[in-house]
Amino acid sequence: MTVISGRLALPDGIVAGSLEMGAGRIAQIALGRSAPAENVFDECLIVPGFIDTHTHGLGRHDVFETDDLVGMARMQVRFGTTGFLPTAASLSAERYLAFGRHVLAAQREAGPDAAEIIGAHFEGPFVNPSAKGGMDEAFLRGVDLEECRRYLDEVPGAMKLMTVAPELPGALELIGLLRRRGVVALIGHSRANREELDRAIRAGLTMVCHLFNTFEREGDDPDWPWKRGLLDAVLEDRRLTAEVNGDMIHVRPEHVRLAIERFAPDRFVAITDSVPGAGLEPGEYRMIDGRPFSNRSGAARLVSNGTLIGSIVTMDQVFGNLVEQCGVDPADAARFTSANAARALGIDAEVGSLEVGKAANLAVLDEKYRCVATFVRGRRVYAR
Repeated sequence: MTVISGRLALPDGIVAGSLEMGAGRIAQIALGRSAPAENVFDECLIVPGFIDTHTHGLGRHDVFETDDLVGMARMQVRFGTTGFLPTAASLSAERYLAFGRHVLAAQREAGPDAAEIIGAHFEGPFVNPSAKGGMDEAFLRGVDLEECRRYLDEVPGAMKLMTVAPELPGALELIGLLRRRGVVALIGHSRANREELDRAIRAGLTMVCHLFNTFEREGDDPDWPWKRGLLDAVLEDRRLTAEVNGDMIHVRPEHVRLAIERFAPDRFVAITDSVPGAGLEPGEYRMIDGRPFSNRSGAARLVSNGTLIGSIVTMDQVFGNLVEQCGVDPADAARFTSANAARALGIDAEVGSLEVGKAANLAVLDEKYRCVATFVRGRRVYAR
């Protein structure tokens, strides 16, 4: 048994106490009980290990080779992330299949000292080119059910999330297929209207891919640079869970607070949407298709035209941003960075909160919300 103590982010609030781990699970939670000296974190906050549902890369690693995915999984724990979904966008069918195979291989090879690769997030290819954002339009296409069945059958179990544009012909059938096969469907890179959104939800769509980002812009209004319609429909719908980028650049703090107001407590999922270069010093890097981007502005932007393509934050930074820039209570920030993602993925009985019987995946954060230690299945896999 391993016992640690500190300020525990429990589902009903922050309390001083200790947590006993055994056989990879949380065996006991006690208030005010001390732990062995080497495991005392009295000035720190102990939170459920972060779950990132949307990340394209970390450090020097992207998501397209097994070795990179393994390296990414092993690096994630430095930032308190204990589960993540590598995300790929705008690829050919063969490249998506290869991506799925690499994800399955990396799950086997990452080992016990790494964050758990929950599965793959296919961001596309069935999205609207008019809402492509940083995607390569050459690889965006209409809905092809047979292509999707190849992903489901040839790399079974790899895909856990798929972002789709529900206004495309055949999208409702696609969403139904995904639901039957246990894959979560998200709306994203879309120009759907309110009626198309409603039909998609009734067909089985449950999430929003990076809320606010790639929603059609309406002029240069700095306070509301998004078109009314789809965004209002999404914000008003109580059936949806929303991913929200937590770098405070893709979505400004006041709009993050709006999303929290509409989706909290259980339907707000904070993500990084990170790309290679996250967690490293500012510099220039390349996308998998060769296009160069810079992260010197605090986010990743294409060198060619300045298009915002991804973030360079890590999940502990997202947690800190929620608390320090958005005024979120740390107990709620723990829900937004772990429990809600687990719930959306249907794995909340196993992970996502500090409760007896759940997997002992947790992160220890200092007073500035930087990760100082990470435990995966009860093993200390990182210490700063």
